[in-house]
Amino acid sequence: MFLSIHIRMIAAALAVSAILTAPADAATKCPKAAHGRRVFPDGAILMRTELAVNPDGTAASYVPGDHGYTYVANGVNLIDKGEKRDCLDNFTLCRRKWKEAETADFAPGSPEFCVFALEAVPYKAGIPQSKCESDRYVVGNGKGRPKLGKKVSAFDGSEVDTYLSTTSLKHTVDKKPVYVDSAAIPGLVVPRGQSSLLGSLAWVRYGDREVFAIVNDTGPKFGEGSVALHQLLRYGAIQPFQPIGPIWLDQRCTKAELDLKAPFLSKPDDGEDDLCKPGHVTTSASDIRAYDGIGGHVVTIILAKKPPMKGKRLVTEELTIDHLHQWVLDAGYSSDKLNEMASCLGKK
Repeated sequence: MFLSIHIRMIAAALAVSAILTAPADAATKCPKAAHGRRVFPDGAILMRTELAVNPDGTAASYVPGDHGYTYVANGVNLIDKGEKRDCLDNFTLCRRKWKEAETADFAPGSPEFCVFALEAVPYKAGIPQSKCESDRYVVGNGKGRPKLGKKVSAFDGSEVDTYLSTTSLKHTVDKKPVYVDSAAIPGLVVPRGQSSLLGSLAWVRYGDREVFAIVNDTGPKFGEGSVALHQLLRYGAIQPFQPIGPIWLDQRCTKAELDLKAPFLSKPDDGEDDLCKPGHVTTSASDIRAYDGIGGHVVTIILAKKPPMKGKRLVTEELTIDHLHQWVLDAGYSSDKLNEMASCLGKK
């Protein structure tokens, strides 16, 4: 009996020693965090972020006159004396130069831009396009022009042209490859250096809402999602089409502007001081931008699973919310399993 008790005591001591020396996350089988993310053995990436809005791919993203859901300067870079200048660092200059190019119909002598979120076409038939990077083209100075997309409704009831907005991923609709519509499909952005994640299925949770999504675009960092993703996370459903601006001065602060719902907001020409508020008389027109993101606590799991694809950037079937849900389930990830994985982040 003494020997039996002694053996049990040794076993207990060894068990305590194992617990003390085990990795901190071993009890929950959670991978350790690195750079704010956790990577599971199956390749799934877990993170908690804010969620900015990426409207690229929706018809109303970029329009002539720069009244779309985002500024044209967010989808192009200026070429000045042969040197590329990042428009995020030269925002006001880029907007002014784009207006010059647009007014000149992108003719010879007008400012040049390297576009990456708009599709470019030849300036005129028979004139070859000029490349500014391996997969990007020049518009302006007679070297190219932005391709027009479909018309959309404006705030004043008119229909206006758009520029065809692109996404890094395409899907197949009626046997043709098309860009992913930010207003219809819940999509995520990953850093450009991790473009191998394009097409990866994903799960996103905010509060008590869960949405199945897909990585459809690249950008500077994690933490951006499509208009549809924002609406599904906030309201549980995709909202009706939101007309674009401008909201002219005589239309300012009407019910339609006051009723704008996130991710849309009014961006007056004169800045934040010209917002609608009691006792204030507006002095400028305003545009409707898709800029009202979610400030934090958005949980995302990007799976190492993809739908049927051709190459690295084309889904061979049509992306729909139902298809995304089914593909995730078929890959073996139930809501319970995904929530269990998400619990590795702890509570906030």
